[in-house]
Amino acid sequence: MMKGTDMSDRVDYFDDIAELQKDVGFTQAVRVGEMVYLSGTAALKPDFTAAHPGDFDKQLEFVYDAIGRSLAHFGANHNDIVREVMYVTDMQKLRDAIPKRKQYYGDGPFPASTGVEVRSLVLPELMIEVEVSARLP
Repeated sequence: MMKGTDMSDRVDYFDDIAELQKDVGFTQAVRVGEMVYLSGTAALKPDFTAAHPGDFDKQLEFVYDAIGRSLAHFGANHNDIVREVMYVTDMQKLRDAIPKRKQYYGDGPFPASTGVEVRSLVLPELMIEVEVSARLP
């Protein structure tokens, strides 16, 4: 879905898991001009169940792969991410997974990044949710 006529006011929406997004009431990604804003991405399957319960590394891979698909829709990739907020239920697991996370960025550039430990995410089986903003190339 697109609104606006020139690049400065153009708004595009990307619905990766459209049925779930409609049921819950959110859009996975919104492009405004040269910026793309992604909703928090968790290891959620289209039926609103958790993928890889109890496996932090697999959930991290699921999340960053999904982020990559959303960015690709707009012609961007992980290296275009300028801001990243990681919500985790166990900060030590995030620390242990830093090398795996960095693989998605290669040698950089790395985004401004924040890690936040939370008591719970939308489903108790979820261990990580990542929200990013990217500048289009």
